[in-house]
Amino acid sequence: MTWKSIPGETPIDPSGLRSKSIRTRKQLNEAEGRNIAQPIFKYLIGELKPEMAPFDLTWTLALHEEMFGKVWEWAGQTRKIDLNMGVSWHQVETQLYDLLQRIPFWSDKSLVEQAARIHHGAVAIHPFLNGNGRWSRMLANIWLKLNHSKVTVWPEQAVGEVSIIREEYLQAIRAADSLDFNPLIQLHEKYSEL
Repeated sequence: MTWKSIPGETPIDPSGLRSKSIRTRKQLNEAEGRNIAQPIFKYLIGELKPEMAPFDLTWTLALHEEMFGKVWEWAGQTRKIDLNMGVSWHQVETQLYDLLQRIPFWSDKSLVEQAARIHHGAVAIHPFLNGNGRWSRMLANIWLKLNHSKVTVWPEQAVGEVSIIREEYLQAIRAADSLDFNPLIQLHEKYSEL
């Protein structure tokens, strides 16, 4: 079985699926959506205590497993191959650790900019075989929630084949690659919860 890639997406290798009954992208999106609902509830609904989200390497990997562990066998494990994007696989853990260590140095920036930098840094590293964008956006939202700020409510279609903001989102990520975080900050602000 092969999955047609969407431009800007990590190609999907279905060999790591826990359920072999998942045969289409729609079924995959539904299964992942059900799995992601639990961490959304845990981290973004109600009170979030700092010990629940310590923003260290172990926790960030565990978050990915919470989000995708019922769908993918390798959830929460850093990739062992190079992909069409992200750092070389053997640099993943070091780069992720470095990203987390930089967060305290952004205290002079707004919380939304801090979240955008976490979001971009995590997606640029691309630690996992799949789910990197959703995991990166979740990290950013958990940071906002932890700091008593409004979270970003991304349009639901952004995880599917057709997104009303996909091209704008990818352009914002590419701008951040060149250290222009303004487009990504603006997207976070535009979709900030009301």
